[in-house]
Amino acid sequence: MHSAQNLVKESVELISLPDVYIRLRNVINSPDTSMADVAEVIANDPSATARLLKLVNSSFFNLASKVDTITHAINLLGTQQVHDLVLATSVIDSFSGFSNDYFNLYDFWFNGVYCAVTARLLAYYCKDLDTERPFVAGLLHNIGHLVTYQKIPEESRSALELAAHKNISVYMAEREILGFDYAQVGAELMREWQLPRSLQEITEFHIEPEKASEFQLETAIIHIASAMTQNAIAQIPVSSETLAVNPMCWQITGLSVDNMPEVKKEVDQQASMLMNLLFTHKKSA
Repeated sequence: MHSAQNLVKESVELISLPDVYIRLRNVINSPDTSMADVAEVIANDPSATARLLKLVNSSFFNLASKVDTITHAINLLGTQQVHDLVLATSVIDSFSGFSNDYFNLYDFWFNGVYCAVTARLLAYYCKDLDTERPFVAGLLHNIGHLVTYQKIPEESRSALELAAHKNISVYMAEREILGFDYAQVGAELMREWQLPRSLQEITEFHIEPEKASEFQLETAIIHIASAMTQNAIAQIPVSSETLAVNPMCWQITGLSVDNMPEVKKEVDQQASMLMNLLFTHKKSA
């Protein structure tokens, strides 16, 4: 039987992050890095430059003036936000060739984008919390499913069927069928990719936020955002009866289920627009 770690080890040669992100991360982690060094790495990749500027100039950021250079973008957003946006587009590129009969890649990423936009708004309401890291965490929260769907599609399908049959969470069905869940796979992939520790913990524990230790607030936000996304995709209205949220997450974030219908309205307006900016693959039929 596979383990989450073994599954990722078998997959990592097929799933590598683009060179532009690796170079960017190395430059940012260097103690002698300047803003000019960061800008040069991105500017040397025309595709990364075009996508970043398109995203930064969209209504999603709603900046007062047009951003026409990477240096300008870094000055406005900061190095971490630019890093996280490049990471987001890099991961999408890494999985662009994935396909099988069990899932549609566009639908998968729409789930991630919807969760990302929701997380960004929730982080904004929490005050004094950076909004771009929750955005990336939301986008990547279910990345482990791309690995399981690709490597063990039959077993993954069985887990989905079991979840529907027993009316239980998918991660619980995966533990029963696979011996591990998609969140563990996602966290293992992030460790293999040497992504920030915050993303590793948020990804692994967003399904069980009480287990988070260092990044409890961010994990609670992704837990709520994921629940909001599941309701939205299933077209279930948001209410205290329908939203499957661990009560501790309301306490940690200071948010309330009463705020969520208004959040959903804003997310509904932004998600499709952002999807078109980040993802160019064919929609599901």
